[in-house]
Amino acid sequence: MNRGPVIREGDQTVHWKILDFSKEIGKHYNTIDNWFKRMEEKKIHYINRTIETGEKTYDELDLQIALYIRDKRDEKWSLDVIFTDLPNRFDLRPFPINENNNNDPQVIDTEGLKRQIKEEIMAAFRKTAASQLQLIKEDFLRTLPKPPTPEEERDRRMTDMITQHRVKSKLEAEALELWWKKPESERMRRIGFFRREEDRDKREQFVRRYIQEHYEAKVREDFGDN
Repeated sequence: MNRGPVIREGDQTVHWKILDFSKEIGKHYNTIDNWFKRMEEKKIHYINRTIETGEKTYDELDLQIALYIRDKRDEKWSLDVIFTDLPNRFDLRPFPINENNNNDPQVIDTEGLKRQIKEEIMAAFRKTAASQLQLIKEDFLRTLPKPPTPEEERDRRMTDMITQHRVKSKLEAEALELWWKKPESERMRRIGFFRREEDRDKREQFVRRYIQEHYEAKVREDFGDN
């Protein structure tokens, strides 16, 4: 399989940068980077850096370690258990002697610094955006009409009730007028052999249906809402 080497030292050792290295493992580069960062934090295994830029590079040993971690993670092992087992499986890379010497030049974690700067910028942006949003909200609330007082709300409900009653009364009168224009055969029902009387149930159904079908249009007509 072609592993996409990015750096060669001599003709033997192959090194990968994180993106190409992650393709060899089949995991997202952030996941793999986190594995090796935690190993370095726990002083378990050191990652080589380039002399020129201090960028991390991964070799065949790192590849075998990463593949082992991947497989054990797929088996639901925790990282702490895996890290404890690594010294039994691999000759882990020791840390440079001057790693903790504060007088020696230190390798700068450029990506980590970028993330920190980005987080600080985003935090400042969110704080500013929240302040601006609050001002916009306050301005918007000032443009809204004041809520009605309890007296105004009571008057509005009373007006609505009167309006509904008036509209229903008009529609009921219209419905009854139409009802009485219907043929007697539709309005009356036979009682016994010789007696007929008005079918009140049928009349009430006719009136209710008429009101339901014409209520909205009647309200619009009375209030001039076209």
